[in-house]
Amino acid sequence: MIAVPGCALCLLLARQVYDLPVPALQMLLIVVGLCLFNFWVWLRHKAAEPVSDREFFIQLLVDLFALTSILYYTGGASNPFVYFFVLPMIISAAALPQIYTWIIAGLSAVSYTVLMLWRVEVPEFINMSSRSAMDLHAAGMWVGFVVLTVLIATFVAAMAQTVRERDRYLARLRESALRDERVLAVATLAAGAAHELSTPLATMAVVTGEIAREYPAATHPALYQDITVLRDQIARCKEALSVISASAGAARADTAESLSLDRFVSQTVAEVCRLRPGCSVRIELPAASGEPPVLAVERTVRQALLNILHNAVDVSPRAVRVNYVWDAVSLTISVIDRGGGIRSGQPGSLDRLGISSKEGGLGLGLFLSHAAITQAGGSLEAANNDEGGTTARLRLPLMPPMESYA
Repeated sequence: MIAVPGCALCLLLARQVYDLPVPALQMLLIVVGLCLFNFWVWLRHKAAEPVSDREFFIQLLVDLFALTSILYYTGGASNPFVYFFVLPMIISAAALPQIYTWIIAGLSAVSYTVLMLWRVEVPEFINMSSRSAMDLHAAGMWVGFVVLTVLIATFVAAMAQTVRERDRYLARLRESALRDERVLAVATLAAGAAHELSTPLATMAVVTGEIAREYPAATHPALYQDITVLRDQIARCKEALSVISASAGAARADTAESLSLDRFVSQTVAEVCRLRPGCSVRIELPAASGEPPVLAVERTVRQALLNILHNAVDVSPRAVRVNYVWDAVSLTISVIDRGGGIRSGQPGSLDRLGISSKEGGLGLGLFLSHAAITQAGGSLEAANNDEGGTTARLRLPLMPPMESYA
């Protein structure tokens, strides 16, 4: 796109400076035709459909034909720019399958051979007995070498970077596909577990209700308090099973609840404190003024925040803080604990999702939270605090509230 017109312009400039017998009309026609073709290529690249390998190969063939035509009118194989034939081969080797590269290499070799036999002679390029002619040929080779070097360093390196970025993107897609497969496997196991646990939970609820009636709070306060805690835990398990059942067949809009951000956070924190008596979770009000945004809160998002809070309470039951901020497009909820922190590559860190460092832990809480937040269009990150402990940040996009959620 640049090398061939640049080569032609250098030769036309040499015509003006050194009076080379270069056919200007033919050169200009080749350059104008190539520029029109490149303009069409530029428009093609603006289209949404990606450029195929075959289209790119055709573009290289056009450049190769234009280069051969220019060299034919300017001395053929004796032209100092003849080694520009290397450039299409380098580009093809960096961006196209091997079969296309071999075709480009073969056509380049054939073109070079043809230019050795048939060309429009330029005496200055073949009369090496003249010192001035030798200087002209050497200067042309130097200019061609510099231009070719710059083009290789710029465009081929950029193409290689594009290929590396594509490989990283494909790696992220493969990682996402593996994570989705694991979520599906966990969901299948969870559905089976929900079916198996529903009956014993119902039995436990009946038994604890009978015990609470037989041992009222007036005569057995300590036992009644323990029974109340058990019944709360049973109710929590039944609610979790209902979430699994609802998520299996209900649409997202049907399982969402319209809540303001501050109410969503306070309700979730209150539920954790109810399920974990004795813990201390402090909500830090935001410094920003204005009404908190209204959210369409799905059960999976609420469960994700619950899992994060439970993890924080596990490592520092008496020192957990929650704060939240928002702007026009997103919100961030931070859960700060004073535990031992995380280490990269160690169990419990975000790069080892699904492996628990807690005794008896299954390692699913953080994994499912990450999956739920990602499905909602957000992200979940964790980082160590300077003063110790960990900060987990849950980011979610803000969407206009829908009346159907109200």
